[in-house]
Amino acid sequence: MRVSSHPLIRALRTCGVLAGIILVSTLPAAGQAGRSAPTASADFSGVERFLEVTAVLETDREPSPDQWDALFATPGYAVLVQRDFRRDVFMDRFRLAFMPSRAAALQEQMKRETGFSAQFLPHYLRAKSMRRDIERWMAEERPETLSEEAIAKASALLPAGAVSGRPAVSFVIFAPDSRGYDPVVLDLLYCRDQGGRLVDLVAHEFYHYYRRRLTDWGQDQQTTWVVDQIHNEGVADLIDKAGWTRQPDSELTGRERDFVKLYRESPNVIRAMDGLLSRMADMKVGRASLGQELRRAVPQSGHPTGLYMALTILEELGRPALVATADDPCAFFRLYQEAAAKRGGDTPRFSPKAMAFLDMIAPRTKSTLSGTTTVRNPALTSASSKTGNRLRFAALTASTCA
Repeated sequence: MRVSSHPLIRALRTCGVLAGIILVSTLPAAGQAGRSAPTASADFSGVERFLEVTAVLETDREPSPDQWDALFATPGYAVLVQRDFRRDVFMDRFRLAFMPSRAAALQEQMKRETGFSAQFLPHYLRAKSMRRDIERWMAEERPETLSEEAIAKASALLPAGAVSGRPAVSFVIFAPDSRGYDPVVLDLLYCRDQGGRLVDLVAHEFYHYYRRRLTDWGQDQQTTWVVDQIHNEGVADLIDKAGWTRQPDSELTGRERDFVKLYRESPNVIRAMDGLLSRMADMKVGRASLGQELRRAVPQSGHPTGLYMALTILEELGRPALVATADDPCAFFRLYQEAAAKRGGDTPRFSPKAMAFLDMIAPRTKSTLSGTTTVRNPALTSASSKTGNRLRFAALTASTCA
């Protein structure tokens, strides 16, 4: 195979992990040795249609309805519109970023946007300035399957049998972000920025993909969403974000420092959650508003709080105990209680009242491992010493390049 010279590949070569991203398509998925497994080609149709639509916009013309439809029919954009964003949000921002006649409106909009929404227009302007780089990639040889290393990292945090086949992967231009949906959605420029950490990003999203197939939610949707997010994102963040908590602030990017700051505030977040869950326990009806309040109280969709809880479990009780809760968010919370009690000190715990409420709304889980629907009962035991757990954790989260 000829090694491509596109920017992502050059970045990966500097960390010596090129072989971990571009692999032959005949390799079986992790845990599937000796059996055939479906291959997953990387889908670039979203980027191709993006380039076509934005080329029209750069001439100050409106793309035809058929061109817009073709863009949003690609697998990556289709799942983003289905799950996260309205179609017109993309269309409006693409017009602002790419149409010369909208330059003044673009500057005004960028002044108004803050927080999460402020990342989109700068990202599209960057894509505009890098069109030739993107086009060159599209013309060169493409990776046909994604890393076995990413699958292995994801499967290390899932029960035996949970990983089968390879997720379909679609590249798009949407934000400096990614999604573990079906297909897994990866932003081309965001991937390019990862360098040697790209495997960890892909593994993070693969974890979401595989784990999503294990769970099914019950009632109290907002509260259940928060509980599930804390579990889902916290465990996945062990792959690519836990290392930030051990680095000096001076070695972190601004985004990473912001995350670590929120991570350090997790004890206060857990105490606030406990108060809200305890209040819900006293209510037979009308819990939806408190569920919304709970959602607002947990920063970044559960990432930093979840990582705090997952790390506590991993260091105190070990990986086997953590993995055993993969399809049961409430079991994850119960396991955190055990780990927090073992650690002691100022480590916050949820009150019995809050935990009883979580048990009451515990979502029924569809176990794809047994083919039956059950409520998981995590009869878990500590598997190893704290020192051994930390050594295994260090190996699990070690950077892919020095």
